[in-house]
Amino acid sequence: MNETNTAKKGGERMKIRNTPMLIGLAALLITWTVACSQGPAGTAPEAERPQPPRMKMTTDIPASITAPDSVETSIGTMNYFDGVPDEATVAKVYDYLDRSRATEAFLNCIPAMSMYSIREGQRAFGIDASNKIIIYDNLLDSKALWLTANTSTMYAMGWLDLKRDGPTVIELPPRMLGILDDMAFHYMTDLGVAGPDKGKGGNYLILPPGYEGAVPAGYFVVRPKTYDAWVFMRASIEKGLATAAKSVKDNLRIYPLARKDDPPKMEFISGSGKSFNTVHANDFQFYEELNHIIQREPLSLIDLELRGLIASIGIQKGKPFEPDARTKELLTKAVAVGNATARSISFSRRGSAPTSGAGTGGPTSRVASPPLRTRVSI
Repeated sequence: MNETNTAKKGGERMKIRNTPMLIGLAALLITWTVACSQGPAGTAPEAERPQPPRMKMTTDIPASITAPDSVETSIGTMNYFDGVPDEATVAKVYDYLDRSRATEAFLNCIPAMSMYSIREGQRAFGIDASNKIIIYDNLLDSKALWLTANTSTMYAMGWLDLKRDGPTVIELPPRMLGILDDMAFHYMTDLGVAGPDKGKGGNYLILPPGYEGAVPAGYFVVRPKTYDAWVFMRASIEKGLATAAKSVKDNLRIYPLARKDDPPKMEFISGSGKSFNTVHANDFQFYEELNHIIQREPLSLIDLELRGLIASIGIQKGKPFEPDARTKELLTKAVAVGNATARSISFSRRGSAPTSGAGTGGPTSRVASPPLRTRVSI
């Protein structure tokens, strides 16, 4: 055997001798690789997202403007793929939007809905025409449900329906103190002592929205933005209740301008000791009644921003309000949050002590939520 053959046989023996060692090292390497990819015991391996190739025009994207694959929020986990939310995330977001917009609509429409409830309460009591007046000739008491009325005033209240009656006249007696408010609970004008008649009494002419007809002389002219208007007055009781009531009944006249030559007879209905409700709903009914106002009144009732907010929850002029089961559930939850919000703002303002408890009626006191945009003490 020559040296060349001997060398070949020696090399073959080394290959055979080292093969088990190489197989063992390969097994260890595979085991280590798998263990590293799995992380701690019991956890699944994290899939590495492929990184796009870096091209000539590649721009580094700041992390602050990206959407992470997953993020925890107050309404649940938001999941994304390449910045696009998945179906579950989209559903959560739209539920949140509808609920939050409905809550805002509730809070911002409290004044208008308070006015709606005053109108409906007075109607139920019999004040269904401009010549009918509710008068608290023996003062107001706790039987009727009002937001801010007091028990030391002789109130006289009526309602104008300018859509039905057209231009309407108010012949105001002397020594009155009152206001006209439109359907949004917005101030229109003072009546009496603080008004243009300076407490001497006078004739007011209330014109419907968009009225372009002739306007006769001799009136204090008022142009509201809505068809409905609340006539609210106080009578001076300086000379006693009977004298004050007689002055109102003998001198107050309200009638359509078209009937100025033959005005309907005034009807005064005593509200003292009588029960009726003028407080707006705090449940789903709130939105149904809001829709009634939107359908009846001109668009000028509310501003464009609030109009859009209300439309986003399905209330649009000229269209039926027919929420499906999902929307009705969300609105019901929203009005509950809105009700709690209004009461929290009213009774426990940030930085101040809560006003509930002893001396304030306690936690079971029947207190209605006041308007946030307009708070009027009557």
